Amino acid sequence: MGAGLDEQVAISLPKGTLLVLFEFLSHSYELWKRSGNPPASEDVLLKPEAGERVALWHLEGAIERTLPEIFAANYHDLIGEWKQKLTAQGR
Repeated sequence: MGAGLDEQVAISLPKGTLLVLFEFLSHSYELWKRSGNPPASEDVLLKPEAGERVALWHLEGAIERTLPEIFAANYHDLIGEWKQKLTAQGR
């Protein structure tokens, strides 16, 4: 059988991608927290199962611990710049 469930796995994504994912997940969590229900909006994840929510929150925490830019004064500018770059890459 393979490695145990507690095996640590490193992910590698561009820093800008991680910043955008962090913002997306943070926004989703804040909407959920305020409403008490998973938000029904095209801007956020739609009705993740409980285990999926926990996994996403773990990812959010890992990103928060990894990227000091989250606490930068120009954080929102960075997010805007990376959203534009990622949108251009997706075309």
